[in-house]
Amino acid sequence: MRLYLVRHGIAEEHNAAGDAQRALTPKGRVRMTEQAKGLRDIKVHPEIILSSPMRRALETAAIIAEGLGGVRMEQLPELGQGSAGPAEILSALRNYEQLREVALVGHQPGLGELASFMLTGSTTECQIEFKKGAVVCLERTNVPAADRYALIWSLPPRVLRSL
Repeated sequence: MRLYLVRHGIAEEHNAAGDAQRALTPKGRVRMTEQAKGLRDIKVHPEIILSSPMRRALETAAIIAEGLGGVRMEQLPELGQGSAGPAEILSALRNYEQLREVALVGHQPGLGELASFMLTGSTTECQIEFKKGAVVCLERTNVPAADRYALIWSLPPRVLRSL
């Protein structure tokens, strides 16, 4: 399985409505639309986009889904900020292991910890920078009895927008 880990786009500052209701800013929407075009241009084709239930992640996932031609979306509660650790996220992904490509839209530091865990077995051994809108592509290896992945590429938002 190939996984695309996507950090949500630029969101509103913290406000009284609460963290879960923070929306993408107008600039964040424009940039994510451009980044989705970049993903389309490099032939990213997830069969499903799994998103954190937080508003900014759902909005990011919807922009990517539309930009890639109407990809199906679902919420994955484990991707919510502070909701679950990497082992719980990987356990939830077992429901999708028959798929070839899956995109996950979430938050920092969770995505960075997940990527590190998938690459090394530790949440801290491999530091990958996840700017808002960045995408990391990982592919499952054939290591027996382990959820290990290989890093295929990591693209910051500026590069995705320039494609």
